[in-house]
Amino acid sequence: MKKRLCPSILKNMTVTFTSRQLAYATTSFLIGIWAFIKVNQISGPAFEPILAACGNSEYTTPQDFAEQTGYHVYESKVGLGAFNILVCLITQFLLELRETYPAGLLTWGGVVVVALPLNVVITLAAGRSGSKGPIRYPTIFGLLFQLLGVSVAFPLLWNPSYIVSNAQLGVPVTSFRVFVASVNAIPAIILTWIVFTASTDSYLWTLCAGILGGPILALSGLVLFFDKSSTMEPTKENVERSSKLIGTVYYILTPVGAFFWWCLMNVTYQTYGLSLSSVWNDLWVNAGPSVAFMTIDTGVLYLGVILYIAYHNEIKALKALALTPVVGPGASCCFVMKELESEAAASLLAKGKKRA
Repeated sequence: MKKRLCPSILKNMTVTFTSRQLAYATTSFLIGIWAFIKVNQISGPAFEPILAACGNSEYTTPQDFAEQTGYHVYESKVGLGAFNILVCLITQFLLELRETYPAGLLTWGGVVVVALPLNVVITLAAGRSGSKGPIRYPTIFGLLFQLLGVSVAFPLLWNPSYIVSNAQLGVPVTSFRVFVASVNAIPAIILTWIVFTASTDSYLWTLCAGILGGPILALSGLVLFFDKSSTMEPTKENVERSSKLIGTVYYILTPVGAFFWWCLMNVTYQTYGLSLSSVWNDLWVNAGPSVAFMTIDTGVLYLGVILYIAYHNEIKALKALALTPVVGPGASCCFVMKELESEAAASLLAKGKKRA
């Protein structure tokens, strides 16, 4: 019979909030509020007429909508009814990004790179024993990321929820949950590649843009509905197995993140050379609403990830910041998150030995 390492560690977690928790949760929340106000100031005036057209019931089909408004046709099927307006809007949004090269590619690609470790973090935290509150429902957060923008929803809602949830790194999860966490980013990467390479007149482009903007990717998390991670006991075998699998995922994602970052840097250099002012002009000063929106998305999301790391260990956050210029935000954060998971598992094992 397997012996539990620490039978009371997960059950007797404190429900009071420390000053550290309140400080980090409040900081993240305020950053999310700023992002919400800023993206609405930038995108609101530009998106309002698009939203009005997308929500106009006089247009009976997407084809009718495109013919009457001059906007790009969208694929309503991927909106699943409730999200058709969002799919319509994001299709126009992605079209502007595609036609604003390379700024559109750099900003959207930046979010994809920054989000690489988040797919793992959010999926694992939702299933860990001891986790409480909203973070246990990643599908809902996925939909909120689509509706509000990830730069708003992650620091405003997810980070504070995580910080006060009593979730702990190192707590074991099932192999299936680790697998799902590891492949979550693949569809977004493939769809991004298609959106920025396929002809915008093709059905393939319209379909992929709609999927990126709709609920399907978020709803894919429902495959974990019957996952048993939350009932796993923290035995030595479970902790070691889970830690090894999670470490492998981060180990693989680190070079993947670095590769995509270097690709984006190559595009940047080929277009702007070493002129940082030219980059800044295109990404912010003279940027259209979609590019400016995504510039905020990239920067605020990265800051949110750094805050998540700093909440666990400020030195690790500084390490991630230092590595970012070399390997990019995704790879640097994956690298230190691997260390955080490994150290947390080792600490859990050590506590179990003391209690044995």
